[in-house]
Amino acid sequence: MRTFGQKLKAARERAGFETGKQFAEALGVEENRYRHWERGTAQPSLSMLARITRLLKVELNELVPAAYRDKSSDNDEPHRAAS
Repeated sequence: MRTFGQKLKAARERAGFETGKQFAEALGVEENRYRHWERGTAQPSLSMLARITRLLKVELNELVPAAYRDKSSDNDEPHRAAS
């Protein structure tokens, strides 16, 4: 399973941003901060994820690992007692 950072880098390259520096500039963040996201040592905020997906023209599902989405959806739904 590919990590968020690996998916982010692949999407960046497919979108035509040859370097992380180019993409960081387009996002308006420091290159070092962006590099942490690609390396997996930090995660962008939800608002930044929205900016990233718009700039790369990808859906969030393409970047966020399925295991993370599954875990998040479990926490969002109230647990019901069996009848």
